[in-house]
Amino acid sequence: MSFIRTKKIKGKEYAYIVENKWKKRGKRVKQKTKKYLGRVYRHSKAEETDFYEFFDIQDIKSYIDEKEKEDIIDDLIRWELDNHGFKEKQGKWIKNNCFLDLDKKKVYNEKENNIALGFNDGFLTTYALRKLYNFSADSEEEGYDFAKMFIEAGINVPKEVFVGIFKKALK
Repeated sequence: MSFIRTKKIKGKEYAYIVENKWKKRGKRVKQKTKKYLGRVYRHSKAEETDFYEFFDIQDIKSYIDEKEKEDIIDDLIRWELDNHGFKEKQGKWIKNNCFLDLDKKKVYNEKENNIALGFNDGFLTTYALRKLYNFSADSEEEGYDFAKMFIEAGINVPKEVFVGIFKKALK
């Protein structure tokens, strides 16, 4: 099972996907780095806007029926970024030296290096975005995995929205 680990190097925080491997010899766990995600930029919530208010949603069923899975994910990310003080300019979401391009599904800094946006106890990364957008399920049992992806990406999802988006992810 893999998870995200952060490391401080020279006072800066970096995120990695790591996996634990059980070593029979010596009965210990060895950690293996699978992927470098980028430097971590942590952001506190600037405000707490309700998802339904943010998009002026009157009827959640109609909202879910009218949207594709990818569009709902876009909306959830936009809402979370707005709540953390990011502003949309020329199709990109920007705060300080952090950028998120929803069209390219990329999270990066001014040098165009991949980064990890730390919010809500998760990390929004290029890797996490691609996993969310590419997710499809064969059975309802995979709902846990999909929910975990949102949590790991630091994206809060209203329950009714999650149920609707998961139904769209089912093949």
